[in-house]
Amino acid sequence: MTKAIDLHIHTTASDGTFSPSGVVRLASKAGLAAVAITDHDTVDGVDEAVKASVGTDVEVVPGVEISVGNTDDVHILGLYVDITEKKFSALMDRLKVLRTDRNKELISNLQKQGFDISYDAVAEEMKSDNVGRLHIAQFMHQKGYVDDYRTAFKQYLIPGTKTYLPIKHIEERDGIEAILNSGGLPFLAHINYLKMPDYMIESKILKLKEYGLAGLEAMYSGYDKKTEQFANKLCEKYDLLKSGGTDFHGARRNNIHLGKGRGNLFVPYEFLVNIKQKLG
Repeated sequence: MTKAIDLHIHTTASDGTFSPSGVVRLASKAGLAAVAITDHDTVDGVDEAVKASVGTDVEVVPGVEISVGNTDDVHILGLYVDITEKKFSALMDRLKVLRTDRNKELISNLQKQGFDISYDAVAEEMKSDNVGRLHIAQFMHQKGYVDDYRTAFKQYLIPGTKTYLPIKHIEERDGIEAILNSGGLPFLAHINYLKMPDYMIESKILKLKEYGLAGLEAMYSGYDKKTEQFANKLCEKYDLLKSGGTDFHGARRNNIHLGKGRGNLFVPYEFLVNIKQKLG
């Protein structure tokens, strides 16, 4: 029987609660053959994960999740990126600055609404130097400002709310080309985030493929059966590689389990074999 893999994982390098080495230990215990460390706009956790994998049966795929375009909905996963490539490394530094600047301003908007919150307080409480909206939502929940982190998003942290502020993303083409130039392959993550009719999703994918998109997240924790079938159909129709992952964040999304999602996800190792063949 083929082994399972998980190619969409967040660590304490962004907004996960497990350290990179902790993720590897958990993956080994779960019997996963490979995991991709895909933190938001940073590869700071990759080295630690790779070192922790030595002596285990777990392969660590160097990765990243980059937000691109004019909204917060289009995320590109880079798999097998070379984290030492100079231009790619410089892009990671730039993205971290853009993320920090946006979230400081977003927190300022929350202060104006009367919340006792600061960027430094969130960073300290969440034990992170790469604060994201999930950290802010978790902080607001812990302080009793909202009933749960999802409520924080719905009322304060998404488009249409008073305090929301869009991040200044890089262009879709630039994100895809940066991944390709680093030696990696770009995949469109969680197509259900796009909140578009199917024909518009298909149009978006065709546009991204022109820029060099290599594949789609064909299996994902948040997909229903219909969405998964649609994603796989798109892969076959447009000759795109398949990827799959849980979007594991540890305790910040405690209903999502490493390698299993909500309990029934199984991403086959063959996905990774095909990706490696494409890379040569």
